[in-house]
Amino acid sequence: MEESLALKTARPPAIGWDGKTLREMVHEKEMLTKETGCYYGVQELELYKRDPLKLEIFHCRLRAASIAGREQARLISASPLVREVAELACGIHSPEGDCLLQSTGIVIHIPLMSQTIEWMIKNNYESEVGIHEGDIFTSNDNMIAGMHPPDVYDMLPIFYQGVLMGWAATVIMEAELGGVAPGCMQSSGTERFVDGLRWSAEKTGEHDQWWKTSEIRVKANCRLGDLVLLDRKAALGANIKIREEIGDVFKEFGIEYYKKAIRELVEIERRSEIERVKKRTVPGRLRTHCVFENMYSDQPVPPHHAKDQITLVPFDFIIKPNGGYLWDFDGSGAWGWHPNNTTPSALTGAACTFLTQTIAYTGTANFGTFLEFEINAPYDTYVNPSSRFIGTQDLFSVPIQGGGLAVGLQSRAFFSRGFVEEVLAGSPATNLHGLAGTDHYGRDFACLVPECAGTHPSGAFALRDGLSPGHVIWLPTVDMGNVEIWELMCPTLYLGRRLLPDSCGWGKFNSGLPIINTFMVYKTPMLAFDNTAIHPVDKIYPSSGLFGGYPGSGSMYRLLTNANTLDLIKQRKPLVHGIGLPDTDDLNQVSGHLEVETRRSVFMKGVAKHGDIFQITYGGFTGGYGDPIERDPVLSLKDVESRLMTGDRCRRIHCTEVSLDENTGKWSIDKEKTKELRNKKKTERVSKAIPVKDWWKKRRKDVAEGRMPELLKGMYKSSLEKGARWPKEFKAFWHLPDDFSF
Repeated sequence: MEESLALKTARPPAIGWDGKTLREMVHEKEMLTKETGCYYGVQELELYKRDPLKLEIFHCRLRAASIAGREQARLISASPLVREVAELACGIHSPEGDCLLQSTGIVIHIPLMSQTIEWMIKNNYESEVGIHEGDIFTSNDNMIAGMHPPDVYDMLPIFYQGVLMGWAATVIMEAELGGVAPGCMQSSGTERFVDGLRWSAEKTGEHDQWWKTSEIRVKANCRLGDLVLLDRKAALGANIKIREEIGDVFKEFGIEYYKKAIRELVEIERRSEIERVKKRTVPGRLRTHCVFENMYSDQPVPPHHAKDQITLVPFDFIIKPNGGYLWDFDGSGAWGWHPNNTTPSALTGAACTFLTQTIAYTGTANFGTFLEFEINAPYDTYVNPSSRFIGTQDLFSVPIQGGGLAVGLQSRAFFSRGFVEEVLAGSPATNLHGLAGTDHYGRDFACLVPECAGTHPSGAFALRDGLSPGHVIWLPTVDMGNVEIWELMCPTLYLGRRLLPDSCGWGKFNSGLPIINTFMVYKTPMLAFDNTAIHPVDKIYPSSGLFGGYPGSGSMYRLLTNANTLDLIKQRKPLVHGIGLPDTDDLNQVSGHLEVETRRSVFMKGVAKHGDIFQITYGGFTGGYGDPIERDPVLSLKDVESRLMTGDRCRRIHCTEVSLDENTGKWSIDKEKTKELRNKKKTERVSKAIPVKDWWKKRRKDVAEGRMPELLKGMYKSSLEKGARWPKEFKAFWHLPDDFSF
């Protein structure tokens, strides 16, 4: 009894508001929100009604603080991922961890940093670890919250006279974290034990300084340890800047105003989001699916992970009459030993980036934006694995592909309500590559190259063509960085950055075109490549376009070893710069051994050296809008003149007859021939068409008798075993017995 009393008296005083512990504050918030339907029970917006302009100024002060922190981090960091690509963001959070607002940047992580803070609170860090002014907490454990290991969260508590008022949090994506394979997003990372350096919401410093032991741990486990440590200082600088700015807010507005205002801001945003959904969409159920081809039978992975499998993830987007959203993934197949599973936490990140780039566009997005957003991610499936030992390199897979598909689904709802300008036929999938070996300075080297942040095209819009490039679903401010900076960092020289002709999603309006990059390996005797396709698909395309639009082509990787590039340079002969253009752009002009040509995530077999060639196409699988033969011939002519489309594709896809005058070098349209081609295409379609009833009968027989490839049978079998609602709908559609299985 005396010992328990001694322990009780030894506990530190509560740091929450009004003498409460943080766990008590979280419980109170959850209880009041559930009882009233309003955040923290805030039913009357007192500050807003009294002086809305003052509350708006208050919000602007906080927003400016977060952006100031982000810009400070960019000045400190030396990483091209931060300085060039801007793979970072800052958030300001309540004492309970709820997001109050976010800076510009990679906003997908803002709610996940919230989840990490809440996880620390619920695991009693207040008493058992200690949360003090100047403490630094670091996390990149995706089983707590996160998108993949390279995204490191640094969190700093903000106090006022011994009471915790909130948190400053910064995410920075690292180029290297000591993963087994090249970079830190290896395609062969089938379990967490090869993910590299990991912090599981750990205290890594105090008094605004990183511990020496934390620094030693980084240097001992990372090839680019100095870069990682400088990023930690950048994040710390950002968080301190935010803390200082919020200190000025305390002085300007008063502490009591601050306490009320942050809760009102969340409740105001909750109500605003509901109104936006009600005004711009139509209630109902929108349906699509994601398919993931994880082919690991010939990859360097443990034997029990070396198998091929295709997994179905049905995706229902439900818009509720009350203005709420539901993403339902019922029917998702089994998780597997590969890096492409996802978690409910990562799906929350996808929801954040999807909302803030489409309907929550006012700059006021916060925790309130998500209060009416639900996600059903069934346990023990691809979207909610039962093992905490899964590889987490590509938790992005479902969020990036699913988030892009959600854009197209929501666009259907916009269109139904008459908002045509906002319609976008989805977003592209993402891919990038990692390098490892010896760099051009002679050092041990590994680096992730996320140029994809600025190289992706958008899907087509309802009123115009998509962007070429300049769009990714997960980063509003797209930037692929300067060639010169990447060449300082990596032992590769850029031979070309070009748009890839004939690779768009065709339609009345085409999607944007992806970029193809061509590199020459530079001043290294040994360089390994790893392709990380965050969309592990090859045969089953994720985006089918919108309202008759076609899907765009996928990504591509090529590695040519023993290349004769150096001889061509000595002879002053043309080098390869791209693919698909008529001038010196065919890789066959360079001799060598084609080690790999693939669309899949693979660890490339073969070691490259000085003079070898590597190519990658970024951002495939976009979608077109509308029937391609309804395209204005003038637009097709401009595409051909700009060399974004070949004359052959123009005739075959858009049924637009174009010809080149050899004397003038100008293209022209043959209107009569175009009309003839389009009428012929319509007749051809009618001749090939069959009634849906006949198609259904034929396909039902195939399904019932299992006449399909074994991988597809395994895909459907897994979903039928895992789902609750989806299997019943599948069997009902095909008129199959309740006990049917493959």
